[in-house]
Amino acid sequence: MKLNNLHIVVSSFAALAGVTIAAYQAFGPNHEAAPPLQVTVALDQPAAVDQATIKSDGGPLLATDALALERGALFTAALKDGSAERYDFAALFDGAADTGLVIQPPDTELNILVSFNLPTSQPVTAIRYTPPMGADPATLATNLDVMILPEGQLEASGRPVMSYTLQQSNDSQTFAIPGHTAGKAVWLRISGGPEGKPVKVGDFSILREQLAP
Repeated sequence: MKLNNLHIVVSSFAALAGVTIAAYQAFGPNHEAAPPLQVTVALDQPAAVDQATIKSDGGPLLATDALALERGALFTAALKDGSAERYDFAALFDGAADTGLVIQPPDTELNILVSFNLPTSQPVTAIRYTPPMGADPATLATNLDVMILPEGQLEASGRPVMSYTLQQSNDSQTFAIPGHTAGKAVWLRISGGPEGKPVKVGDFSILREQLAP
């Protein structure tokens, strides 16, 4: 089923996110026809968090327990660009530091839809990224854009696109997702790196963090 009259009131990049939302709603869990919908997508650029702890005001650091939501998930192309035939998206979510993908020209980015294999929507609190082992930092992807997608129809208020910078080093990063946004799927856009040359991408983990018992 196709979602008709989807209007995106966003910047030039967020328009791409709108295409992704339309694809998700067309092929997602809710296949019923939907009325015309206007979606406003807000852009946000939260700072990266490089620790798996939460600090209370004036209190000690509290350890967290994290569930990797990508386990058992379905990995598909978010756009109908044929990338699913060129790349094995699952290699980006297998937890192995020695696997990854190389974006080959003329491709300049990857648009991936990660659909959770869980019965209910899940709060997504962080995304962890580990660069490919031993890669030259100058060859690495540099940009990550994320949108948490709900189950069924997208509410009129839209969902934010969160943008992060992937550092050009061999160190892992953990990016906080503000607001504990819940969803049934995550759209990721990975881009940047040397122009006109192969770009290397490492391993991602989509986390639901909570205070450890």
